[in-house]
This record gives sequence, C-alpha cells and structure tokens, in this order.
Amino acid sequence: MPTPWVTRQMGPLPPVSRHFFLLVPAVISLLLASCSDNATESAPYLPTVKVVSVETVTDVVTVSGTGEVRPRVKSALSFKVSGRVIAREVDIGDRVKAGQVLARLDPTEQQADLAAAEAAIRAQQATLRTAESYLNRRRTLTQTGALPQQQLDEAIQQYDTAVNDFAAAQANLATVQESLAQTELKADADGVITSVNIEPGEVVQPSSAAFDLAHDGELDAVFNVDESVLTREAPPISVEVALVDRPDIRTTARIQEISPSVDRKLGTVRLKLSITNPPAEITLGSAIVAYAKIATDGRISIPWQALGKSNGLPSVFVLDPATELVESRQIDVLRYDADRIIVAAGLKAGEQVVVEGNQFLYPKQKVHAVQGDVQ
Repeated sequence: MPTPWVTRQMGPLPPVSRHFFLLVPAVISLLLASCSDNATESAPYLPTVKVVSVETVTDVVTVSGTGEVRPRVKSALSFKVSGRVIAREVDIGDRVKAGQVLARLDPTEQQADLAAAEAAIRAQQATLRTAESYLNRRRTLTQTGALPQQQLDEAIQQYDTAVNDFAAAQANLATVQESLAQTELKADADGVITSVNIEPGEVVQPSSAAFDLAHDGELDAVFNVDESVLTREAPPISVEVALVDRPDIRTTARIQEISPSVDRKLGTVRLKLSITNPPAEITLGSAIVAYAKIATDGRISIPWQALGKSNGLPSVFVLDPATELVESRQIDVLRYDADRIIVAAGLKAGEQVVVEGNQFLYPKQKVHAVQGDVQ
C-alpha cells in the first residue's frame, strides 16, 4: 500500500495529532450548547403562579355560652296576715301540688275573732227576727186603723236597720274567716320550692316573702352574653341548648327576652331563651350550653394557601392583571377557619391573590399567572 503524501513529507503523525480529529465533534457540540444557554439567559424568566379571585361569602359562625335552666313562671309566696310561724311543711327542692299547705301561723287570734264574729251574727239574727215580727204586727194594726202610719214607718225603719246590721255582721264574719284561712300558706300551682325564707317560731309580717315556687311547665335558659353579640341586625339562624355534662342531650330554643340594660361591671346583657320541648334530663337548675349560628353577609374569604408574612404581619401577593406584576399587601385577619381565612380589611372582592408559587416572590415581580382552584 503506497505511503500517504503527508506521511512522506512530514513523517509519521504524533499520537496526539491523531486524537485531535476525534475531539473535534465534541468541541463543536459544547460550543453550540454554550450559545444556546446564552440565548436562553437573554430572555427574562417569568415564574408561573396560580391565582384566584377574592370573593365575598356569607360568614356563618357558631357562638356559645353557658347558662342555667330556670322556670318560665316563678311566684313569691307570702302570708297576708302577721303572726308567729308554728309549722313549716316543706323545704328547698320539694315538689308540691296546687293547694298544698306549706306553712302555718298561730291561729289563736284569728280563732278568737271568728268566735266573736259568729256571736255577733247570732245576735243580729235575733235582732232581725224581733224587728221583722214587730214590723208585721204594726202593719196589721195600721191596716185596721188601730195605729197611725207614723208608728208603721218607725217599725219599717227599725227593720231596715236590723237588716243592714245583719249584712255588716255577715261581711265581718267573711273577713274573719278569710283571716283564719290565711294562717295557712298554700301553693298556688304545681311546682318546686326554690327558696325558703321563714323558720318555725319566727314572727312574719304581711307580704314578706316566705317561699319561692317555680311553676311546672315551660322552661327558660338564662345567659349573660357579650353586648356585641346582640348588635347584629339579623337574628341567629338557629339556637340549640345542651347539657354541659351531657352534650348529646340537646334541643332547640328561641330568643324569649333580651334585657334592655347592660351589666356595668361585666359588660354583658341578660338573654333569656325559651326551650322547646325540653328532654326529661333538662331540669330546673341544670347547667347548659347554648349554641347560636350567626350569619354575616359580605365577608372577604381567601384560601389559606394565599397567606404569607410581611414584616411579621399577615400579607398576600396581589396580582395586577394589566401589568402582570405582583405586590405584597398586608391584611387584617378576622378569623382562621379550617381551609379558609376570613379577612377583615385589606382586600376587595374581585382582586386576584396568588395561592401557588408565592413562596419565592418579591414585590413588583412580573409573573405568568394562571387561574385555577387550590388543590
């Protein structure tokens, strides 16, 4: 085989020269890759972020408070006459029936008055019979002409006086009998004794409360609630009450009464709920919890993924669709829910906030935004 011309003129090629031809393709590839990178770096980098529109929602919250079950109707029972207590038949917590005797006063004075009134009745009855007999005789004699009309008129006047005195004696007897009956204090309805204010041997005065009686029937739940809860125009969506120690025992309720005054020390208002069909387990004095669902329209709500921090305060990145620039904006958070944030101030409905890709953003950065729901 003839020797190549280059070999004849220059002699054999060194080993390095032979490898050079093998490296040429690799070098060309590296140069092309370097050119491609320079072309890429010359174009601005736009991070892709996902945005959602700020929306307004009906914010439903559940507020709760503890209270006590009390009777709808409660009466203070007292004697109508004065006297010394000789017996008290019931104590706190006793269940009583209407007409049941609760306490007694010493009836000695009233019994003496009754005896005197009954004697007066007997005397007036005798006087009335005498006056009636006298009148009848005078009338007969006057008709025969034996007596003048003047004597008949006198007999009629005496009879009328006897009739009036007898009526007055009857009225006095009824008063004395009522006074004697008032020495026994009786329950005015079925219910439970909730307080006792007298003891045997004590001298009581008329209208001085002796017992408090909680009537059977409808029950109320009484609470002291913060005044701000009652400043809402819309009433609660629903109200439920449950036992503190048995949350599974619950029933519905409705607002019965709101006190017009505010407790100056606590800043609370007394709220009374009417319990609808209370279970047997809910009784007088039970400690209960009320749960009221309250709705407020027009609240700003955003996904929790949009929340960040700026200078240690809650903030979000807001997108300007016209310029595709984002800005960091501080917000006031009203409440954190499980998957949403209720915003008190700082955002308006319709604005777009970044929910994905906001970890490495900075203010006035241009982004490539896509709309989408949070996963």
